[in-house]
Amino acid sequence: MKKLNIISLIATACAAVILGGCTKDRSLGGPSWEEGQLLNLSVSFGELSTRLSELGTPSDMNQTTIDGTDYGLNHVGLYIYYTSDYDNGDLSKPYVRNMECMIEGDNTLVPVLAAGQDPEDANIFIYDRMTVVAFYPYNADMSLPENYFEKPADEKSYYITKKDYSEQYYIPYRASTQTNPTISYYTQLIFYPRNTYKIEIVVVCDDDSKFVGVDEVIILPNIDPIDTQDTDLDGKRVKWYDGVSELSDRGGGSNVRQYWSYIWTTDDDPNDIPRGEILLQAGELTLIASQDVSVQEQYVYRYGYNMTTGEIFIPTSTNLVWDAQSLSDFRGGNTDTYQVCDIDLSVMGNWTPNAINRGRYDGGGHKILNLTIDSDGGNVGLFSKISNNSVICNVNLIEPQITVNSTDSTSVGAICGKVNDVLTEADIADLIGNLPDGLSEVVRQALIADLLADAYSGTCRVVACRVEEPTITVDALAPRVGTVVGEAGAKDDDGDYYSFIKDCYSLGGTLTVNAGNEALNEGGYVGGFCGLNNGTILRCYTTIEDITFDKLDTDGVSPIPSWEGFTNMGNLFTAAQGAILTDDYSVLADSDSGVLQMPGSWPSWSSATPYWPVLTTGWISDDTSYWYDAGSAPDNYPILQWERR
Repeated sequence: MKKLNIISLIATACAAVILGGCTKDRSLGGPSWEEGQLLNLSVSFGELSTRLSELGTPSDMNQTTIDGTDYGLNHVGLYIYYTSDYDNGDLSKPYVRNMECMIEGDNTLVPVLAAGQDPEDANIFIYDRMTVVAFYPYNADMSLPENYFEKPADEKSYYITKKDYSEQYYIPYRASTQTNPTISYYTQLIFYPRNTYKIEIVVVCDDDSKFVGVDEVIILPNIDPIDTQDTDLDGKRVKWYDGVSELSDRGGGSNVRQYWSYIWTTDDDPNDIPRGEILLQAGELTLIASQDVSVQEQYVYRYGYNMTTGEIFIPTSTNLVWDAQSLSDFRGGNTDTYQVCDIDLSVMGNWTPNAINRGRYDGGGHKILNLTIDSDGGNVGLFSKISNNSVICNVNLIEPQITVNSTDSTSVGAICGKVNDVLTEADIADLIGNLPDGLSEVVRQALIADLLADAYSGTCRVVACRVEEPTITVDALAPRVGTVVGEAGAKDDDGDYYSFIKDCYSLGGTLTVNAGNEALNEGGYVGGFCGLNNGTILRCYTTIEDITFDKLDTDGVSPIPSWEGFTNMGNLFTAAQGAILTDDYSVLADSDSGVLQMPGSWPSWSSATPYWPVLTTGWISDDTSYWYDAGSAPDNYPILQWERR
């Protein structure tokens, strides 16, 4: 009997599931069951989550009791088809039909076994290309012949809960993937909600007392009517929303209430959101939909409103930054984050920059004020460095004050010290830290190689960011200093690491580097936008005129200017790959091709996207421009889309 060790990769919120109590259609011809390869399934959840305790842990899939009420719904129903049949729409001959499964350990999917059943029955062997489909929660009725699937459309008949949405508590999930014997040692099922969409409303207010009690909040009252509250906990929803996060300002930010609701949708009743629909009612606050929304299941529809400023915004993530502490806590990882309000960092004192290894920070155009850094070196800025396909976008940094004194080389930029840095040992340890124990060394190294290949196959981005009047003073050996980024791009013995900076700018400010100590400048690079560039910088500009960075002349005595108006181009890449500057501008002269001098030349950028905040989800496109107004010479400089709010 061929067997492989069970292997499962822990993802965002993973779970292991046991198979059992189901029909196994094994007598379908071909090799005997045990002659195939052992199939091992790991489970993770898609971005959208359910009302079932938000499925905080994978083991929630095994629970039947919620808030003291036993609803009798749990586990997973598993189907496996030959891929050729499934692709042809023939679901009448499943290899496995509605096998009951549960979560075991961290993320392993295994059969539920009856008392006394042979443990070997927990194994599934495959010997062909297979399509795996699973439903949560498990429905035993789908094992009855009258409920057998014939075609893909029949999957919608896998009813989990009652059709009357007012009585819904569970939300059905579905997962599917393809596998074959060569990769069966690691097959991941990612579950996404079915028949629902999520609406999420963020309300911001400086005065916490202006928030009404959570029991008074109603979301989409016309679309999701409930005449009476469920006082008996018989499965009906208790309130007109499904959850709330109460985020209190701990200093430098604002108070936040984050409400969400899951709305039932079917082909007959999609529950689209029409223009003029009431999104949220909370006391005297009423938020209205400003446009028609044709909803899709599995999607999150977000809306934000600041009661203090009157600002309307569109959060791009469920994860929020609302005060100085939450900004300090941001580390990236698998998390995308959205800043919902202006943040004053003076409450933090001396700022300690964090590195971002994966993830996205979206500043939403909200201000970050009073950033003060007094550092002894390393990578220095609002963020120290970003790596592994990370993104910083829509950051609005006002008058940062940065001072660095170091005996070593340092990279300093107001937004980020270094972009797309080589992964350190600590970064790699973080990247592979979720691999499960018990893997064979061969498999473990193969999975690590895949993770590293993915980390190195893309590029980090800094997009649509703004820096106003930075003051940066550096005394260090061979420094790399810019108003926005210190150093972009790096290279090690294994290959090239790219960076991509686009549609960003800095206004004014001063850069003072090794003043009076020019001997430290050997190998240093200072630019008005980026100190040293080994990647791509597209449609960016800087208006700084006050730069001090002088090297000694060949006589070892006379200082000569050694900065560039925009950036210095590195030589870490081969000529065929090349660092790139395109449509960039500087007030100071710059000899680099691709950098023009204002006001003699002037940007003529036009927006490829019609309005904000569509841009908050469009940053990933290389072709999208984020400029709203191209400005006019000599001093009406271009502004970004988010600035017109």
